[in-house]
Amino acid sequence: MQPTIIVHVPAAGMIYLNGRFAGEPLPGRPLFAPVCPSGALYIEYRPLEGDCDAMARRLVLSGGEPLAEPLAQAEGLYCVAWPCGALELEMCPPRRTVERFTLEGLPCALERGAATTLALNGVPVALPEGAGLPQLMRLEGAAALLGGTEDGQHYLAALAPDLSAQTGLLVADAIEPADGGLFSAFAALGDTVGHGRLEQWLADADGLRCVSAESAWADGGPRWPDSAEGAVIAAVEAALAGLPGEAEGYLSPALAEKKPLAAIPEACDLCVPMKYPTPDATPCVALVKRVNDHLATVRPLRYRAEAVGGMQGRWMIGEINSDLSRG
Repeated sequence: MQPTIIVHVPAAGMIYLNGRFAGEPLPGRPLFAPVCPSGALYIEYRPLEGDCDAMARRLVLSGGEPLAEPLAQAEGLYCVAWPCGALELEMCPPRRTVERFTLEGLPCALERGAATTLALNGVPVALPEGAGLPQLMRLEGAAALLGGTEDGQHYLAALAPDLSAQTGLLVADAIEPADGGLFSAFAALGDTVGHGRLEQWLADADGLRCVSAESAWADGGPRWPDSAEGAVIAAVEAALAGLPGEAEGYLSPALAEKKPLAAIPEACDLCVPMKYPTPDATPCVALVKRVNDHLATVRPLRYRAEAVGGMQGRWMIGEINSDLSRG
């Protein structure tokens, strides 16, 4: 089957494929283009607006599938290989900025680009993407940088007491300092049902470590799925979160006995709706597996479900069909 690339861009621009003009995608209106199933594909993006830089990258296909190695270092290019030859590409030209400031009189430079790094008096400190300027906290036997990110999260970077090295990094939806170097954190798992974790972290001379954790609901209670597709996604997410009892709660008793989701943690990293159609009409969801920082592959998880009602929503899964043992 001939593969088709779907190119997403952050701003209106021109796409060239192997030196030939291919089209003008917009944000929210990607470019679709059939490509040769084997060989190198040179993709060039020339923005027409905004402050994005132009970029060119190489994608190598074999049998209609992208090779992982050429993509491993393809800064600014991200590929999701869907079934039946749909190759979704996101082109994000890296923007490098440096913001200089001081903390307690110490010179600092926050550099944003492919990675986000703070140089604190010459000592490199890794921070999450979109990190804002931090505040410096002096603790007993340690120090810490506490700040927020562009998407509303918070981060805690633990440091040696003399600020000579970074000893840990925590990113969560909320982080609050307590006494004795302790920090309370809440981290939503980002799943459809709304699982989260309440954690206590200690920053001291030994670094940053979690000293207690308990499950919690991000919205005060579960959001049980209201569709068959949602029930399958929720079941996979529960298996990924290490909650086999909850995962089996979406299955019929006969199917639960077969433990069909036991291999899920090795089979995928994420479960989402199937974005592009598969050859048959069987309902399915997408199992996404990360290959490297720039490539993920997708395979279908087919299912049959019935609206019979239950403790975890009204849909019960009676059949699942996928070779989860395959990597």
